[in-house]
Amino acid sequence: MTSKAGYKRFYPWLKWIFSALSLYFFYQQIIGLDSNVIGDIGAGIQRKPLLFSLILLLAFVNWNAEAQKFKLLIREAISLANLRAFLTILGGMAISNFTPARTGEYIGRGLLLKKVHPMKVVIATVAGNIAQVLMTYSLGLLSIGGVLLFTDMGGDWFSGDGKLIAILVLLFVIVLLLYFIQDILRIVKRYLPKKVAKTLNMVKRYDRALYLKVVQIAFLRYLAFGVQFYLLLQLFSDFALPVEALLLVPAAYLMQSLVPVPAISDVGVRVVVSQLLFGSFLLDAPILQAVTSLWFINLILPGLFGTVYLLISTIRQR
Repeated sequence: MTSKAGYKRFYPWLKWIFSALSLYFFYQQIIGLDSNVIGDIGAGIQRKPLLFSLILLLAFVNWNAEAQKFKLLIREAISLANLRAFLTILGGMAISNFTPARTGEYIGRGLLLKKVHPMKVVIATVAGNIAQVLMTYSLGLLSIGGVLLFTDMGGDWFSGDGKLIAILVLLFVIVLLLYFIQDILRIVKRYLPKKVAKTLNMVKRYDRALYLKVVQIAFLRYLAFGVQFYLLLQLFSDFALPVEALLLVPAAYLMQSLVPVPAISDVGVRVVVSQLLFGSFLLDAPILQAVTSLWFINLILPGLFGTVYLLISTIRQR
């Protein structure tokens, strides 16, 4: 107990330090934005304010879905009210946006849940992230299969029969991944540090019925995020994007997730991937505006809210 109380005495100091770092990084990112792009984004929002309001509403659905996942996964350690769970995940985002592999997410949530052991926060966060990664990869692979099957994309690489074979291979890979997931994790854990392997073992303790709910919420969050991006592309292109292009959104998210950069720095990666996939439908300008807006709404904005909450929680505890 003494040791536990000892390291938690540093929590207020850590909150101040990470809040200051968050504000600095957010400031650097915001002043680095092209003023012409910001002007074009503002003009697009003024033309369709109701559509942009819907996009903002989907952002709250996205954040709240993450909060509900975490609330379910941490409930054995602490019972969180909906608002506190919501503010806790925003606090995690304040730090995760500028840390490699979103490691700051664990730190931010842990700092705001002082009465919960940090390892329990890590386990709950990892379990929630695994559910989200499952959505990204499975729906991304299905998206690639759908694109090959229902559009002309990939015609330069595959013949008609080649497309069908590629789709069957993708489906086979998805089935194999799902069927042998436990064996794959067992093999992967051999090459991981002992602490990471131990954390994965703890994640497996969650009840299947509970985790199924978490996966369902992860799907809802993914859906909100996907529709957001599609609507932003439509907003800035004056609805020039065909409906079938919605199939490309999961493929874009899958490709973006494969690049190991901090979330706040991957706007360039998002732009390149989006231009690759949507470039045959849209000019570069609306793609850049949509990606920048999505990045700001889903990363910068909640991160700023989370930083403010970190500061307020620190001041209130003094």
